[in-house]
Parts: sequence; structure tokens; C-alpha cells
Amino acid sequence: MQMEQVLKNFRSRGFKAFYFKDAEAAKRFVAETVGSGATVGIGGSATVAELGLYELLSKGNKVYWHGAPDRDENTMRNAAGAEYYVSSANALGAGGEIVNIDGRGNRVASTFYGPDRKAVFIVCGENKLEDNLEKAVWRAKNIAAPLNAKRLGRKTPCAARGDKCYNCSSPERICCATTIMTNPTFCSPCYVIIISGSYGF
Repeated sequence: MQMEQVLKNFRSRGFKAFYFKDAEAAKRFVAETVGSGATVGIGGSATVAELGLYELLSKGNKVYWHGAPDRDENTMRNAAGAEYYVSSANALGAGGEIVNIDGRGNRVASTFYGPDRKAVFIVCGENKLEDNLEKAVWRAKNIAAPLNAKRLGRKTPCAARGDKCYNCSSPERICCATTIMTNPTFCSPCYVIIISGSYGF
């Protein structure tokens, strides 16, 4: 698929879409757009952790991330209410769709709404891009979710076997909310940052 057409598709839906061949350039773009003196929330994301965005954005901003060593019982609430929210997606459809699966719901909810939100950033490796929405949903369910369940140590068939979604009824199931974002919500601008290479699940 042609990346220029993919970006055009996202932009036609109202997303601010960008492609970076270099991860460092993508990180600088996010940091410069956020600026300093802001509050930033980060959703659970292997991509964001792998890129070191928490460490970068913590220089000059107050960042709330439940993976941080100084997290407390208010971290997720503060992340949801932050001015900026940074996360990833489980898959992207080339037609301009963002697909996510969540267990608790804090991550997907915060990409849709925050009372004082100035912008949302969805940061993804090119490995998460699929030809169409159907394939993107399949990827989220059968590739990303099993890997995430395994990473989290969940007792689910997908985590044990690592091959596909079993649509299980396990109390430790992480596939509790599946969302498809087709346009930015009225809440705030949404940046879709696609980086050349493979990042996260």
C-alpha cells in the first residue's frame, strides 16, 4: 500500500496523520507539539514504552503513566484528565481507522475524551498497518491481544497458546472493549503517527 494514500485517508477523516522513517524524529515531533509545562497521560502501550516517550515527555512536563515507578492510586484518573494523551493502537486500517482492544477501558476511553484535552497522539509502528478495516480488526484480536495477554501474565487460552483469539469467557480476558475510531471526536485533535519499522504488538 502507498503510505501517501494512507496518510491522505486518515487526513480526509480529520486526523492529523504523519509518517516518519526515523523513530527519533517522530519522538521529537510529539515532544515539540506537547511543549513544556503540560500534563500528559500515557496509556498502557508496549510501543510507547519501547520508544521511551515517558522518559522524553517527563522532561519539563508532569506525566501520568501507570507503568511509572512513582505511580499511585490516582495515576490513571490523572492520566485520563491530562491535557495531552499518548497511546498506541492495536491496528490501523489503511482506510483511516484506528482499532483498539482494552480490558480496563482507561486507554481507549482516554483516546476519545478528556475534559481538558488539547490533543491525542496515536503512535504506531508500520507493522500495525493493515490493508483494510476487516484485517485491522483481525490483527487486533488475533495478534495484538494474545501477545498482550501473555505479556500481562493472564490465564487465558490466547496467552497460553499464543496463536489466536479463542473468544474465551475467562475472568482474566483482556478483550472487554473493542473500539474503532473513524474520526477524531469533538473533544480534541488526534495525531496519528506512523513510524517505519516494527514497534510494539
